[in-house]
Amino acid sequence: QLVVFLVLSHLHHCLAGVPTSAARTIYYHNNPPNPAGHYSFEFQTTNGITTKGAGNENGAVGVVQYVSIEGIPVTFSYVADANGYQPTGDQIPAIPPHVIRQLEYIASHPAVDERRSRRW
Repeated sequence: QLVVFLVLSHLHHCLAGVPTSAARTIYYHNNPPNPAGHYSFEFQTTNGITTKGAGNENGAVGVVQYVSIEGIPVTFSYVADANGYQPTGDQIPAIPPHVIRQLEYIASHPAVDERRSRRW
């Protein structure tokens, strides 16, 4: 009996975050864009996915939550506007320092005139 219990416990743990094709929507609410361009939506599914978002002609904001395959709860939020798509969350890796230095170098140096820089 103990072996059966341990096997079932292990299977439950391993499959806890695995999405299934049998997942169903628990809650769904959608406000499509109105004449001014404002919209919002949110939904939740039986496999633990939840999302909310809203926006207008100037951009959008939202949050997404789910459980990873490893069983770790994942949450990230985002803003999308004139500055681009900007997600934030603990599971989003930081930009490596060498990439930041490269971007700073590019921004601080003038563009190369390709035609004048050729030596042939």
